[in-house]
Amino acid sequence: MNAFKHLLASALLATSAASFAQTSVTITTTESTTVGSTVVDSTVSQSSDNTATTVVIRKGTTRPIERIVSDFGIYVGFNGLGGNLPAGYDLRPIGSRFVAVAWQKRIPLITGGSTKLRLVTGPEVAWNNFMFEGRNVLTRQNGQLVINQADVDLRKTKLVTTQLNLPVMLSVSARSGFSISAGAYVGMRLDSYTKVKPEGGSAVRSHNSFNLNPVRWGFMTEIGFRGCGKLFGRYEPNSLFRTGEGPNASVWSVGIKL
Repeated sequence: MNAFKHLLASALLATSAASFAQTSVTITTTESTTVGSTVVDSTVSQSSDNTATTVVIRKGTTRPIERIVSDFGIYVGFNGLGGNLPAGYDLRPIGSRFVAVAWQKRIPLITGGSTKLRLVTGPEVAWNNFMFEGRNVLTRQNGQLVINQADVDLRKTKLVTTQLNLPVMLSVSARSGFSISAGAYVGMRLDSYTKVKPEGGSAVRSHNSFNLNPVRWGFMTEIGFRGCGKLFGRYEPNSLFRTGEGPNASVWSVGIKL
């Protein structure tokens, strides 16, 4: 009986040893690598007996999160007056210039797909130069604006306004690089003056409100292509001057944003 037990135990030990020898241990290693905007996950499985190796590679594309971006722009162009203007308000086209410096924020609204939508806003300081023809000089007399004729030839006679604007635009850009923006702006007057310079003489500045509206507003649009300057246009349907104290003159400006 004891001999039978010893034989049975020996057989069980031999069977266990054979099973253990045929059992393999699998070691799995996973590595993740990012190449540009592509994530590559590599999974390597290797048996302890070195008889099998499995490699699995998974590729996935990650979209970068677009953040709020600041932008500094310079507007350079020409401006003029519209409406039914009285005599004397004729302007020199080349001398009547518009300049503005803007610090803007581009806030992403929709960034998926081939078209992106952004909100563009930020403060700007703008200068309107209205250069009059000939000897016409703008003056303020008894609360009213009057165009007088100078006694001598003038090299320069103009009205300059400075105002602080806050534009708000929606900008749509395509994958091709084309973009278009449209919106409106409101601004308040910071300063205004006339500058008269006779031929061969010194320039004379006269700072005054000149019955200008303290608050102005208008519409604006911009069209451009990535890497190039943008074309812009602005129009103020409200009068440049206060009602009953000056002509009903709208303001327009066109030019390039750098």
